[in-house]
Amino acid sequence: MQTALSSAASRRVFWIVVTLVGLIAVWWVAKLIPHTIAIFTIAAFIAFGVRPMVTLLGRVRVPKWLAITLVYIVLVLVVVLLVLVIVPMAALQSQLLIANMPTYAQAIHGWAIDMRAVLQSRLPMLQIPSVDVTQIGADRIGAFATGTIASLGTLVINTATWLFIAFAAIVLSFYFLLNDESISEGFTLLFPPRRRATARKILTEVTDVFGRYIFGQLLVSAITGIVIAGASAAIGFKYPLIIGLISAVAYAVPVIGMVVAQLIALVLCAPQGGWMMLWVQVVMFVMARISDMVLVPRIMGSTIGVSPIGVMFAVFAGGELFGIPGLILGIPAAALVKILWRYLGPWLHATDNTSAHARSASE
Repeated sequence: MQTALSSAASRRVFWIVVTLVGLIAVWWVAKLIPHTIAIFTIAAFIAFGVRPMVTLLGRVRVPKWLAITLVYIVLVLVVVLLVLVIVPMAALQSQLLIANMPTYAQAIHGWAIDMRAVLQSRLPMLQIPSVDVTQIGADRIGAFATGTIASLGTLVINTATWLFIAFAAIVLSFYFLLNDESISEGFTLLFPPRRRATARKILTEVTDVFGRYIFGQLLVSAITGIVIAGASAAIGFKYPLIIGLISAVAYAVPVIGMVVAQLIALVLCAPQGGWMMLWVQVVMFVMARISDMVLVPRIMGSTIGVSPIGVMFAVFAGGELFGIPGLILGIPAAALVKILWRYLGPWLHATDNTSAHARSASE
């Protein structure tokens, strides 16, 4: 009995070591082919994101190939809309913003002078140096313009590269969805026959969680950004599309995303006065709360099932390790770890339970 238990424990240790070595090898190979990994990763996330729509169409008896085709037609139309309409409008507003940088510098300089006067009136012993913010702003703008012109060639090459990656990822994700059953079966064949049913359950649950999270997050973020942009334009804000795009991206970053977006909005609203700053902040705060309390429960539901402490740890750890992608994907990654632990935990403790039963039987 003791020999059998030792053999089972040795096999578990062996497979854990093999898994760790395999992950390290995959990480090393991924660093050698970053663009290929980027294409396949983006394709996987696109497939995860549109899969709930394909599933929904399948429930009304739309053939799978037709459902996938319809969803991708809509996806391509959205991309065309972004490229032909949203991007040029955002570029125009960005040019206007850059042209008004001296106005922002003057506003900040005025705030600094007023704050310095208030502090010195309250704390006369405090010596606060005077800084010409407008000159700093002009120097920075000149340096930014020079650096931008110098890097135009690299910018064009990088943009073309990422456009190719995006196009290839969309095409590849189409084939991922079309052949998802064969891909799933190929994955389960990597496991011993007695473990394939468990592997299939894990894959199904992970796919469901990731798909609902990505689709729900994209939809909620898009609605949040569109409403904030529309409401900001309605109250006369000069850069509604910019703040809408910032809000859409920021809402996908839990805990800190909308806080950062509202701080950026404060700066962008400064030349239009205090009332504009106040109203834009109200619009962003109210829409974020509506998204939190209405849209997220209805669209995403309890998709992840991770505790608030786990959410905060996943967000900050993901951001520290991988930057913006880590901030956005930290929560689904935490859900993945939770799912894997739920299945692997009993397997890791099986030896201890078996030995305990053996000791009880011998006593």
